[in-house]
Amino acid sequence: MINIIKIKGNEMHTEMGKTSKIEQVYLYVIKNSQSNINFGKTLFFKILYFSDFDFYERCEKSITNDVYFRIPFGPAPTSFDKIISNLKAKGLVKEFRVNKNGHTQIRYIPLKEFKSDKLNLEEKAEIDQVISRLSGMSATQVSAYSHQDMPFKATDDGKEIDYELVFYRNPIFSVRQESPDEIEN
Repeated sequence: MINIIKIKGNEMHTEMGKTSKIEQVYLYVIKNSQSNINFGKTLFFKILYFSDFDFYERCEKSITNDVYFRIPFGPAPTSFDKIISNLKAKGLVKEFRVNKNGHTQIRYIPLKEFKSDKLNLEEKAEIDQVISRLSGMSATQVSAYSHQDMPFKATDDGKEIDYELVFYRNPIFSVRQESPDEIEN
């Protein structure tokens, strides 16, 4: 069986039992966040967003090539439901709901070991940095935080967030390291 996932105009074909790069990103985030009591769908969205947009700011390419839209609770990846559905169908992830402070939190756990051979060390390091930065935030806090990032702020409700807007970030959000040549010019 072959699943087709559309991401930024490209089609990614994955055979049952094999994982695409974006699926490996999701599995990597789940594996490295599952023990965090704040890790639910909202925090998951923000880890994906900041991993992609921070990496884009540093390297001028995203990790997943996913498209993000501005929704009320912050940036959201368009392929999330499809990727999670594929991972559940492959028996790699379990989704469940828990009551947290009177709200339903959607959580994820990995069910099997997986290879992350499609992610390079630089991409894993970016994801790890974002997980570390956001892990202490609740869903409400991480949503409010993401609302202050320039790509989100500069985008109208319901519209696609342009990756190029990372180059207009406030210094608090900026992750780009300027070289000495850029500073002198």
